[in-house]
Amino acid sequence: MTGDRTSTALRRSVLAVTLLDHGTLADLETREEGAVHVRTLDSSHLVIGWGELVLAAGDPSGTMPDALVQRRLARWLRLRVALDEMLHAAGETSPEAVAEVRGRILSRVRPRALPRDHALHPGVAWTRRTVLGGALDVGLALRGYSDDGHPSPDEAGLLPVGVLVAAQVDLGLATSKADRYLADMATLAGERLQRDPTAVLRPLGDADVLTLLASRTFRVALVDGQGMRSAAIPMRTRGWLDLGRLDPAFAVSASLLTEPDERGFARPVLVTVDEVAMVRAGGDPVRQSLADPAPAEPHRPVSRGA
Repeated sequence: MTGDRTSTALRRSVLAVTLLDHGTLADLETREEGAVHVRTLDSSHLVIGWGELVLAAGDPSGTMPDALVQRRLARWLRLRVALDEMLHAAGETSPEAVAEVRGRILSRVRPRALPRDHALHPGVAWTRRTVLGGALDVGLALRGYSDDGHPSPDEAGLLPVGVLVAAQVDLGLATSKADRYLADMATLAGERLQRDPTAVLRPLGDADVLTLLASRTFRVALVDGQGMRSAAIPMRTRGWLDLGRLDPAFAVSASLLTEPDERGFARPVLVTVDEVAMVRAGGDPVRQSLADPAPAEPHRPVSRGA
């Protein structure tokens, strides 16, 4: 975001976030230096500068819908304030207490994978790596918070990288911990798949199906020496293999019927050991499905017309 017009748009978005929020963000003040939070412990100020808010918005071209920009800003600000409150309270005790809090934050960092066009994707700054094939970006999440930054002990929500940097948490260490967590979950999920190769793909721990698919370990187990396998993963929590046994309209229809935040891939994907690629758009799978006649008898192959 550059220029007076964009700066005004950003200020308007931050103001909208503070006015519409019913929690912590409702108490933020918008000043010349940025958004200001009054800390609970001693009424000192946390100033979140406009430069940081530009990064939080993740809209360098200024073309994103206001609702998306505001959601990104609100997520960033909630997490930024939450981590600052923990660290500031520890800082009043001792440097060792601060180090302990940062260690607890690190222990709760998780991996997360999303398609680039997903409703939840926080933008390019969030991405730590992209799986070959271009279908999946991998970033970080934080156990104990929702995808919008609200406290939620049973969730692992999206974690913008800049929030960790601002809290002076080692980003390299956080990424390596997330990678190790994914490797552990992928190994267990691969063993589960080998025990029942026809089972529906499901999450394991804090790794949903999309995140498991971002692991080469899991893809090796999934492909199982076949070179390539097709999969329908229309939602983040479920996936189906070998699409020859599924209705052609299933992947597209199931994705459209799933809430945007919970969606996976809009179309089937092709998976190899090294890549995850979404099939090209085209054709009409719904019409194809409706045009196929039902079998005359159970277990008898369908006779297709000319």
